[in-house]
Amino acid sequence: MTELREGPLHIAARAGDAQKVGRLIAEGAAVDPGDSRSYTPLHVAAGVGASEVVAMLLDAGADAGALTVFQDTPLHRVAHGLVGAADARVEIIDRLLDGGCPLDAIDTAGRTALWFAAATGTTPWTPEQQSMRFRVLQHLLERGADPSIAAAGKQGRPIDAARGQHQMKKYRIEWAEGAALLER
Repeated sequence: MTELREGPLHIAARAGDAQKVGRLIAEGAAVDPGDSRSYTPLHVAAGVGASEVVAMLLDAGADAGALTVFQDTPLHRVAHGLVGAADARVEIIDRLLDGGCPLDAIDTAGRTALWFAAATGTTPWTPEQQSMRFRVLQHLLERGADPSIAAAGKQGRPIDAARGQHQMKKYRIEWAEGAALLER
């Protein structure tokens, strides 16, 4: 167990190790244990874009809509991530939504998965990260995510996040392609 109270299933999920996840499940590991912030192995696997692990966890009964102490769902984590293939992330989105994860769930700051998919960071993305995030943003919109839901405070709507308006000016990065997609 780690200092964050992550167990072996969390660690295997973070590594995207489907073989180890399968073995742990077969040995009777609980699929929804929360760490110190209530992140489950499903949150972790979704965040790293491990689609095979996500499928295994859901098939074993993991809660697709599990909430952390921040009210994050696994969908928030897949939308926020910057690693993994776009196809895997799109597959994870579909599996989570088909498994009952609410599309427009809001976290404690009022942010949706769509907001996270649109939000820029404080450093530029690689072309691969930008392409992956575009596909995630596009897919969430295709699945019916509501772009009008505004986060708390000055974080604004997903289009505001794509414009970097949730960041201080000196760190602001605008994602023109994401903003254009949200304007349609």
